[in-house]
Amino acid sequence: MSSKKIPLYKQLKQIIIKKIERGELKPGDVLPPERELAELFEMSRVTVRQAISELVNEYVLVRRHGSGTYVAENKIPHGKKLKSFSEDMSLRGMMPGSKICEKNIITNPSANMAAELRSAGNLLILKRLRLADLEPLAIETSMLPINRFPGIEDRDFQNESLYQILEDEYNIKIIKAQQKIEVGMPTPQESELLQINYTTPVFRLRQVTFDQNDTIIEIAHSVYRGDRYNIETEIYR
Repeated sequence: MSSKKIPLYKQLKQIIIKKIERGELKPGDVLPPERELAELFEMSRVTVRQAISELVNEYVLVRRHGSGTYVAENKIPHGKKLKSFSEDMSLRGMMPGSKICEKNIITNPSANMAAELRSAGNLLILKRLRLADLEPLAIETSMLPINRFPGIEDRDFQNESLYQILEDEYNIKIIKAQQKIEVGMPTPQESELLQINYTTPVFRLRQVTFDQNDTIIEIAHSVYRGDRYNIETEIYR
């Protein structure tokens, strides 16, 4: 290590980042153990540990307990056009998938739930773990009025797209959605489902979706992994 002005742990951080930028270390690659890095770069293990810890905090690296430290996967940008999860992942060249966590019919919804959807009658609550290339990416909970979509509760949501069903079977044209996005920490259940550490932040999205008649057809609450997802937007003055 040549420079004495830059702390050693920062020099090691730069080396690792440059290796990632040059493609010498690729997403999913495992780093050598701290002991090997310390010997290779003639540093103390304390210095190596500090460099790695900072890169983990910056989501350049990810620790997997009992397995090692890996180069983080590239983040998936949040699209600027309204698409279903399946459409979005397919367009990115990734294989979408779902696992049903919960599918219930609420026969006596609360006044607040009915008011949110502006609809009386039974509601379908559909909670799915959304996958991209078999990796958990998000937990999505949708709420829909069954009286508008009779029989929808019997569909195979593990292998079918909700938006595709609405458009093809119920002649719905999905026009727009309002989204509210917050950053938070995962619950223990969310950490387990998303296979992330409880210290990994998540994005929480609340989406209200409208059809061609400006009628609410769905309210969805989603939890996205912060280490695999980012939010991009444009603002003008």
